[in-house]
Amino acid sequence: MMKHFLILLTTLLPVLAFESDAPVSKLNGAFRQTKNKYGAMTQWKTRDSVTVIKVFRDGYWLGAYYDDKRQSKLPFDGACGGTYELENGKYVEKVGFYSWDSTAVGSVFSFDYKVSDKQYEQFGVMNSEKYPNYPINEVSERIKPTEPLKNNGLEGVWFMKEGDWGGSGRLGEGKYKNMQVIKIFSYPMVVYAYYNPSTKQFNGAGGAMYQFDGKTLTETNEFWSWQPDGKRKGTAESFKISLENSQYVQQGWEGKLREVFVKAPAPAKE
Repeated sequence: MMKHFLILLTTLLPVLAFESDAPVSKLNGAFRQTKNKYGAMTQWKTRDSVTVIKVFRDGYWLGAYYDDKRQSKLPFDGACGGTYELENGKYVEKVGFYSWDSTAVGSVFSFDYKVSDKQYEQFGVMNSEKYPNYPINEVSERIKPTEPLKNNGLEGVWFMKEGDWGGSGRLGEGKYKNMQVIKIFSYPMVVYAYYNPSTKQFNGAGGAMYQFDGKTLTETNEFWSWQPDGKRKGTAESFKISLENSQYVQQGWEGKLREVFVKAPAPAKE
């Protein structure tokens, strides 16, 4: 009898392990925080003075704080991002950039999580030099689109291969030397960030609500760190898009902007 039990147990264990590792696409979407409980807080606090978003797509994530209405604060407060896995029922997050604390870059945190059509919940502890053993508890609502996406060709995660912004710079040169640029389309939001992986320094980030019809990308700005006063919010910009296989070219700014993006690889397992 014991022998049969052991055989059954060894047969079931791989199945149970497999079932507990959900595909990373389970989290795909954009979410806006509604309440939180950080650090020593004992009660949940409604998120009302700052807009906090977190966008997930295919193993990559980006979070941002903006529309900051607190006294003596600029509207843009910061951004962070990296990669994630869903492993053994946990959300496991690796930090690739973190504007508030470069010592957090490279850290891996494991959180309990829940996700549905309506919201995302995350519970756990982060640990860095600046924030040692710091409890993080968050509840966020899913950001719903106001209209269907016309063409899903850009949905996913992309890294910039080439970038030319007229007289203001070129990727790989000057202040953009060794810079990595990620852009995540997770309808209805697109978010992007510039950071230096070798120095762990954050350069900037932006986000917008977007629509794509196969040829034209329209971004309606939500935040843009390079103009942190928030006055760009609501501004709509259109870009010409040429999409082919795992690459797309984005052109705009009356011919001054030309960017080439390639599809991001699946994040490496830890």
